[in-house]
Amino acid sequence: MIILVSVFRFPALKAVVAYLLVLFLVATPSVLISCGLLNNDKGNVRNETDLPNPLKAEVIGIQDGDTIELKFIYQGKKAGHRIGKNVRIRFLHVNCPERGQPFYKVAKQFTSGQCFRKTVSIRHKGEFDKYGRLLGEIILPNGQVLNKELVKNGLAVHFKKYSSDREYANLEIQAKKKKLGIWSQPGFVLGRL
Repeated sequence: MIILVSVFRFPALKAVVAYLLVLFLVATPSVLISCGLLNNDKGNVRNETDLPNPLKAEVIGIQDGDTIELKFIYQGKKAGHRIGKNVRIRFLHVNCPERGQPFYKVAKQFTSGQCFRKTVSIRHKGEFDKYGRLLGEIILPNGQVLNKELVKNGLAVHFKKYSSDREYANLEIQAKKKKLGIWSQPGFVLGRL
């Protein structure tokens, strides 16, 4: 305090201190942003026109067992009506029970427990469905593929209408044999999913 009082007695020093103060206030945010200590994006959301592959982002929403939302905004036209919104990912190769079906809540909770608020990688081919969702496989931080874990645990079926992948087919066969998840339901009919 004493130093500041004595500084303001000399007009030249007063101007230097004022200049340094303004410089500090103007430069500090730029330095912090360039060092990655402060993000200038709205809500820390990445906003891109290019779609990286793999796409790495934090999961901020779980729509159901096979659809998640990322903290990543994509501006490309392929996103359809979802341009400028957080990217939603529709899991490739699998189909989880829909609302009102057995194991809907269990599948959604499983997906949430595996990836919510975690940074995941999405392997994709840049294809979107008619709802503007990017189609992909979700790679968890531990390296597991969430799509496969759902089928392995009987919480999703291999979506044969859109996938001929043998590994997913084999995972479904194993889950059926073990009567896991949806396969524990007597009279479960695949066509209902």
